[in-house]
Amino acid sequence: MTMTKTFDVGVRSPVSRQAQVLLGRADALLSESIGERDAGDRFLGSYIAALKGAAAVLASLPDSIGSRPRSRNAWVLMAKAAPDLAIWSEYFSSFSATRAAVEAGASSAVGDVDADDFYRHVSRFLNAVEDRLGGQSRFQPVDPMAAPLSA
Repeated sequence: MTMTKTFDVGVRSPVSRQAQVLLGRADALLSESIGERDAGDRFLGSYIAALKGAAAVLASLPDSIGSRPRSRNAWVLMAKAAPDLAIWSEYFSSFSATRAAVEAGASSAVGDVDADDFYRHVSRFLNAVEDRLGGQSRFQPVDPMAAPLSA
């Protein structure tokens, strides 16, 4: 009988180039969004940056979600493939209708304070993604539900 032992010594497997590129794009999109004067545009840029962050997480994983996932929703896929980030998936998923409203031109869907708060949450999420991929974060882990925004 052969026994195999597995030891977790904190060694991470190399992060895929695609995951690194996606995280870089997410950072760039987030940086661009803060320069937007319109709250809806700031929110939308931040949301797209969060989606790129989710894509980076998914790209960093082996084919753990199967070759053809049933859902194409990034938040659903990330929650299944990376349970440690499920709370972020739930948080961002709650803003899907707001994103649709902003994209449809509803200028009152997001106010300045909410757009700025959302930006900060996306920044924290991207830092959590960076930590997961092996980088150093500037922020402590944050529960986004501790101070939820109105969806």
